Amino acid sequence: MALTAVLSKEFFVLVGTKNIAFATDFDFEINKETIDVTTLDPDGWKAYLVDLKSWKISCSGLVTRGTPGGTETNNDDLLTSLLGTDTALTMAVNTKVSGDKYITGSAFLTSCKESGKVGDKVTFSCEFTGSGALTFPANP
Repeated sequence: MALTAVLSKEFFVLVGTKNIAFATDFDFEINKETIDVTTLDPDGWKAYLVDLKSWKISCSGLVTRGTPGGTETNNDDLLTSLLGTDTALTMAVNTKVSGDKYITGSAFLTSCKESGKVGDKVTFSCEFTGSGALTFPANP
Protein backbone atom coordinates (compact mmCIF):
# COMPACT_ATOMS: atom_id res chain seq x y z
CA MET A 1 0.00 0.00 0.00
CA ALA A 2 1.43 3.39 -1.02
CA LEU A 3 1.58 6.20 1.51
CA THR A 4 0.61 9.73 0.52
CA ALA A 5 2.21 12.67 2.31
CA VAL A 6 -0.25 15.17 3.78
CA LEU A 7 0.88 18.74 3.25
CA SER A 8 0.30 21.25 6.03
CA LYS A 9 -1.77 23.40 3.67
CA GLU A 10 -4.32 20.60 3.64
CA PHE A 11 -5.15 20.93 7.35
CA PHE A 12 -7.77 23.16 8.90
CA VAL A 13 -9.43 23.67 12.26
CA LEU A 14 -13.19 23.27 12.72
CA VAL A 15 -15.19 24.83 15.54
CA GLY A 16 -18.43 22.86 15.61
CA THR A 17 -19.17 22.56 11.89
CA LYS A 18 -17.54 25.86 10.87
CA ASN A 19 -14.03 26.16 9.54
CA ILE A 20 -11.99 29.02 10.96
CA ALA A 21 -11.77 30.47 7.47
CA PHE A 22 -8.54 31.92 6.16
CA ALA A 23 -6.41 30.58 8.99
CA THR A 24 -2.77 31.05 8.02
CA ASP A 25 -1.26 28.69 10.56
CA PHE A 26 -2.05 26.48 13.52
CA ASP A 27 -0.36 24.44 16.23
CA PHE A 28 -1.90 21.27 17.60
CA GLU A 29 -0.17 20.13 20.78
CA ILE A 30 -0.65 17.02 22.93
CA ASN A 31 1.20 16.68 26.25
CA LYS A 32 1.57 13.77 28.64
CA GLU A 33 2.73 14.13 32.22
CA THR A 34 4.63 11.23 33.70
CA ILE A 35 5.04 9.75 37.17
CA ASP A 36 8.45 8.47 38.19
CA VAL A 37 7.96 4.87 39.43
CA THR A 38 11.66 4.02 39.62
CA THR A 39 12.58 1.54 42.31
CA LEU A 40 15.92 0.39 43.65
CA ASP A 41 15.97 -2.34 41.04
CA PRO A 42 19.61 -3.07 40.18
CA ASP A 43 19.26 -2.59 36.41
CA GLY A 44 19.82 1.19 36.74
CA TRP A 45 17.03 2.41 34.46
CA LYS A 46 14.39 4.94 35.46
CA ALA A 47 10.78 3.86 34.97
CA TYR A 48 7.73 6.06 34.29
CA LEU A 49 3.96 5.77 33.91
CA VAL A 50 1.82 8.20 31.92
CA ASP A 51 -0.49 10.22 34.16
CA LEU A 52 -2.45 13.27 33.01
CA LYS A 53 -2.74 14.25 29.36
CA SER A 54 -3.63 17.64 27.88
CA TRP A 55 -4.03 19.21 24.48
CA LYS A 56 -4.48 22.61 22.87
CA ILE A 57 -4.88 24.21 19.48
CA SER A 58 -3.49 27.64 18.61
CA CYS A 59 -4.28 29.28 15.29
CA SER A 60 -4.04 32.62 13.57
CA GLY A 61 -5.25 34.07 10.31
CA LEU A 62 -7.09 36.81 8.49
CA VAL A 63 -10.29 38.34 9.87
CA THR A 64 -12.94 38.21 7.16
CA ARG A 65 -16.29 39.94 6.86
CA GLY A 66 -19.03 39.68 4.26
CA THR A 67 -19.88 37.08 1.66
CA PRO A 68 -17.61 37.50 -1.39
CA GLY A 69 -18.84 35.48 -4.35
CA GLY A 70 -21.94 34.49 -2.39
CA THR A 71 -19.92 32.16 -0.13
CA GLU A 72 -20.13 32.75 3.62
CA THR A 73 -16.61 33.53 4.84
CA ASN A 74 -17.34 35.81 7.79
CA ASN A 75 -15.14 34.49 10.58
CA ASP A 76 -15.38 37.78 12.50
CA ASP A 77 -18.93 36.83 13.59
CA LEU A 78 -17.69 33.34 14.56
CA LEU A 79 -14.84 34.75 16.66
CA THR A 80 -17.16 37.26 18.34
CA SER A 81 -19.71 34.57 19.20
CA LEU A 82 -16.96 32.32 20.61
CA LEU A 83 -15.81 35.09 22.92
CA GLY A 84 -19.32 35.29 24.37
CA THR A 85 -19.50 31.64 25.46
CA ASP A 86 -18.03 29.82 28.45
CA THR A 87 -19.16 26.39 27.30
CA ALA A 88 -16.95 23.74 25.70
CA LEU A 89 -16.80 23.79 21.91
CA THR A 90 -16.37 20.82 19.60
CA MET A 91 -13.03 21.14 17.81
CA ALA A 92 -11.61 19.12 14.92
CA VAL A 93 -8.37 18.95 12.98
CA ASN A 94 -9.06 17.73 9.46
CA THR A 95 -7.81 17.70 5.88
CA LYS A 96 -9.60 19.00 2.80
CA VAL A 97 -9.83 15.47 1.39
CA SER A 98 -13.43 14.25 1.30
CA GLY A 99 -13.99 11.18 3.44
CA ASP A 100 -10.83 11.65 5.55
CA LYS A 101 -11.21 10.95 9.24
CA TYR A 102 -10.14 13.58 11.73
CA ILE A 103 -9.22 14.18 15.36
CA THR A 104 -11.98 15.72 17.52
CA GLY A 105 -12.41 16.92 21.08
CA SER A 106 -14.08 19.48 23.33
CA ALA A 107 -12.21 22.68 24.11
CA PHE A 108 -12.62 26.13 25.62
CA LEU A 109 -11.57 29.33 23.88
CA THR A 110 -8.96 30.60 26.35
CA SER A 111 -7.57 33.57 24.42
CA CYS A 112 -8.37 35.53 21.27
CA LYS A 113 -6.72 38.61 19.86
CA GLU A 114 -7.43 40.71 16.77
CA SER A 115 -4.92 43.23 15.51
CA GLY A 116 -4.30 45.46 12.53
CA LYS A 117 -3.08 48.84 11.40
CA VAL A 118 -4.23 51.55 9.04
CA GLY A 119 -4.30 50.36 5.43
CA ASP A 120 -3.49 46.75 6.26
CA LYS A 121 -5.35 43.51 6.89
CA VAL A 122 -6.82 42.62 10.28
CA THR A 123 -5.50 39.38 11.75
CA PHE A 124 -6.56 37.16 14.64
CA SER A 125 -4.88 34.67 16.93
CA CYS A 126 -6.74 32.24 19.21
CA GLU A 127 -5.96 29.48 21.63
CA PHE A 128 -8.30 26.64 22.52
CA THR A 129 -7.55 24.46 25.57
CA GLY A 130 -8.81 20.90 25.40
CA SER A 131 -11.20 19.56 28.02
CA GLY A 132 -11.26 15.78 28.20
CA ALA A 133 -10.07 13.11 25.82
CA LEU A 134 -9.46 13.43 22.10
CA THR A 135 -11.14 11.08 19.65
CA PHE A 136 -8.66 9.69 17.13
CA PRO A 137 -9.68 8.14 13.81
CA ALA A 138 -9.56 4.36 13.71
CA ASN A 139 -6.91 2.79 11.51
CA PRO A 140 -8.33 1.12 8.39
